Amino acid sequence: MALVAFLTLGSAPSAEAGEARIYVIHEADGSLRFTNRPPQSGEDAEVFTARNGGGRLIRSVGAPSRLSSDSRASLKSPFFRLQGKSSKVYPSLYDHVIVEAAEIHRVDPALVKAVIHAESAFNPRAISPKGARGLMQLMPGTARMMGVRNAFSPASNIHGGTRYLAQLLRRYRNEAHAIAAYNAGFVPVDRYNGIPPYSETREYVRRVLQLKKKYSQQRNG
Repeated sequence: MALVAFLTLGSAPSAEAGEARIYVIHEADGSLRFTNRPPQSGEDAEVFTARNGGGRLIRSVGAPSRLSSDSRASLKSPFFRLQGKSSKVYPSLYDHVIVEAAEIHRVDPALVKAVIHAESAFNPRAISPKGARGLMQLMPGTARMMGVRNAFSPASNIHGGTRYLAQLLRRYRNEAHAIAAYNAGFVPVDRYNGIPPYSETREYVRRVLQLKKKYSQQRNG
């Protein structure tokens, strides 16, 4: 996966003229909406900019305590990973498609949900500065290899991402190593014969496994 710069939270300087901005709006129901339009008065939002292929949180609008507790960035991520530190999960979003793809590719649906949660926070229109797209943040080359023609189609993206995840699981026969490869690529995992010594990749693996446990508990009641 492509690398991006760390995001910094707080009162950073305004973006340079002409610099594209991505606004992440926190809706009242806890969902996230991504837009290039500034938030309206009273909306909670985070503002990201893309510069030299990286991302930077330049300011926050609304309730900073809530934003900081629900958002973080991963150095190895192709997207501004909104890895929520809260216990909130999304039990029903795209459930039918996820279960179908998981059955076809023989992957635990809770793991698929965990990866989607970590990659895009269930936003089907997510786009990274490096071009990763959709729910599971597929790079164009990976999408083509997985037979995904429209990465913004939730069904196609989930099936393609799950197929790729299944290939990694078969390659490593180790769930944590496969998750690390989904994040950092298989070259570092092969080089270190396991999870590479990247703090952000290790945090990503920990987070996905934590989310998988939550989704498994939710599914099993």
